[in-house]
Amino acid sequence: MKTVLLAVALLFFCIPISSAQEQPVYLTGGHLVDVVRGEIYEDIAVVIEADKITGLFFDFSYNDQRVPDNAMRVDVTGKYLIPGLIDLHLHTPNSVRRNFTSGNFPDSVEVDREHFYRLLLKNGVTTIRALATDSGAPDPGAMSFSLKDKVAIDDGEMDGPNIIVSATGLIEEAPGFPRVKRTQIVNNSIEARALVRDYAYRGAEWIKFYNYGDEEMVQAVIDEAHHHGRKIWGHFAMLGAAEASRLGVDSLEHTVSLIQDALDYETSISMTDIGYYRLFRLWTEVNEAEVIKTLEVLAENETPIIPTLAVQSIFVDRNKMARDNADIFRYYQPEVYEALSAPKSEGIEKHTGGFDFAKYDPKQWGESIKVQARMMAKFVEMGGIIGAGSDFSLDIFPYAPGVSLHHELQFFVEGGMTPLEALRTATTNAAKILGWENRFGSIEIGKQADIIALNANPLVDIKSVADIHTIVKSGEVFPLAKLNNQLLESGQ
Repeated sequence: MKTVLLAVALLFFCIPISSAQEQPVYLTGGHLVDVVRGEIYEDIAVVIEADKITGLFFDFSYNDQRVPDNAMRVDVTGKYLIPGLIDLHLHTPNSVRRNFTSGNFPDSVEVDREHFYRLLLKNGVTTIRALATDSGAPDPGAMSFSLKDKVAIDDGEMDGPNIIVSATGLIEEAPGFPRVKRTQIVNNSIEARALVRDYAYRGAEWIKFYNYGDEEMVQAVIDEAHHHGRKIWGHFAMLGAAEASRLGVDSLEHTVSLIQDALDYETSISMTDIGYYRLFRLWTEVNEAEVIKTLEVLAENETPIIPTLAVQSIFVDRNKMARDNADIFRYYQPEVYEALSAPKSEGIEKHTGGFDFAKYDPKQWGESIKVQARMMAKFVEMGGIIGAGSDFSLDIFPYAPGVSLHHELQFFVEGGMTPLEALRTATTNAAKILGWENRFGSIEIGKQADIIALNANPLVDIKSVADIHTIVKSGEVFPLAKLNNQLLESGQ
């Protein structure tokens, strides 16, 4: 088995991107949204050859000679061109359970992964940092699906986003997180280093640490990963964000590690019946001055935060989320939608170990999200780095792929970020966090041609990121109508 995984890993580390169409592409008449400088340049032509942007110039007749004679003309007149969106926290599915309410884990439905990836493209998501799951739970073996899909997409055999692969057995120090079998438990730093080496050998680009681990354990994981050219992301609810930042973690997921030093003792031990999830809800109780001290450490060390605010809104009003996302469900794989929308489906409760969240006031969850959003905007003012991640997983129903990332950006703006700052979290910032800022994240000559044409200006209204006209991924053009038809036809 290891021989097969090594072969796949070697393939995706050395294989050239070749999914682009051979004919050059000429995008004509668009307005370029320069997310680096915060400017909009009207009437810009974009020339794409293979998977790269090779020309950017004013789309006037005196520049006609700069367009290849055999280029395919794509009219995006009056549309706003932004870089493809990057989702830094997404769970890619292999299967979903048919009935979440049964305790014996009955037959599952196999997910058509290309169909799922097309749902992401439809919503402008052209790159994902992927944590593979099987029947709703992270599974060490599921990473092989991500590796194979990465190669297939890069080789043009499958439609889908760029995939940055994360190891799918989350590392955690014994005894780990109770009630949820989603982690690989290690007893000491020697075991932790060995597990990191194994994940690196298998082909993981990122390795995720979960909640529980002391300084020695976390330092061992970070050092071993960096030695092998890999990066560490995680929760670090036990250690805390400031200490994780000092140790050199590459990405802090969620906001659960930010407030340990900002709560009084009685509050910090409340709601233990829902485990570490209480730390999402307790933001209304924090001493904000203490949170600022933690954020200052992160800003100084350039440690990014991926807050994942939108997924928390399922605790606030699931019915509203279902109504808001109703349109995209038409494009779901039918048997998957049937399984997810079954009566009495528990969704987030099953995903998070069966905890009873319903007894806690939904309004309080909503207020907590607002505080988190406001503090994330404050972090940006301090020079901190925020990346956009949806924490999407198919089994968290009615949360929806791609749409969830749009909602994340909306929460950022509602918290006080400008639309430009919010857009950067899913473009330039996200690319920098991944270490791929020279490949994608902005529309510039020499970069990969991942471009979204919008019908309205996202710097005026961030909701415009959902108003999509055309998607370009690695130089291949996907008109929205074409993707919609493919999704509907493949579901029949």
